[in-house]
Amino acid sequence: MRRLRSPGARAVMRRLPLVGLGAIVLAGCGGGSTLSSSQLQTQATSICSLASSRTSRIPTPSRPDGSAAFLQAGIVVLTPELTQLRALRPPDDVSSVYTATVSSFAQKLHDMQGAVNDLNRGDDPVSTMQDLARKLEPLESNENGGWQALQLPACLNR
Repeated sequence: MRRLRSPGARAVMRRLPLVGLGAIVLAGCGGGSTLSSSQLQTQATSICSLASSRTSRIPTPSRPDGSAAFLQAGIVVLTPELTQLRALRPPDDVSSVYTATVSSFAQKLHDMQGAVNDLNRGDDPVSTMQDLARKLEPLESNENGGWQALQLPACLNR
């Protein structure tokens, strides 16, 4: 089978399996009370680690026409992760960084879904994936900066 030749499409395909994102139901996850820094790190790390494990099992398509299914499989894993991360209540001193970081993650998922919609309408997979890679680059940069500031390496996009 032919591998994707577009650098942008390959970049998106390589990153998604390692997007530090998925879902885990943890007892007490965001149950309304503010977490300590240690609790936030423990719970977010668990959520992101599970997502990373799940996304790493999504096979990279060998042809551009597999892009929509690939992205959709990632969205299926990453949406519950976003829900779980949104449910966490960070300590006040990191709340704004955490909120901005999770917002970047949410925008990334929104853009991925938009690319799936475009692909399902028949748009060219190579150019769609290149466009998506351009959109995701600044979002992932912002998101990674937040995860680093929060000392949550398991949530980094790799």
